[in-house]
Amino acid sequence: MTHRLDFFGPSAKAHHVGLAVASIAALVPDAEITHDQTQKVKVAFVDIAGQSIELIEPADEKSPVSDNLAKGQKLVHIAIEVPDIEVAIAAARPHGFHRLAKPVPATAFDDRSIAWLFSRQYGLFELIEAAA
Repeated sequence: MTHRLDFFGPSAKAHHVGLAVASIAALVPDAEITHDQTQKVKVAFVDIAGQSIELIEPADEKSPVSDNLAKGQKLVHIAIEVPDIEVAIAAARPHGFHRLAKPVPATAFDDRSIAWLFSRQYGLFELIEAAA
């Protein structure tokens, strides 16, 4: 039986998994690529067995994803969609999650707010505020 952990509130749901790649075009030549200057990445979404996967390519050498690739780390984050990003951040704190930066609009999600949270036990999570 699967045990549900409601770190981000009972209405939170899985959105996608982020994977670091050196070149999106080399993997998926016809992918629709979005350049997010704030996050310093290029991203494209693909579906693998019904799961949304975000391919994340560094936009330049200062991109945080460059470090992942240099270390051989492909799994970057798990993204969760939440109805209210501030409520979800507050709900996650007692479970050891720390917000890395204030929520910002994300180009890849029609400028909906995202926030990055980190837990030593669970790793990096991206929260995405649901569309109104």
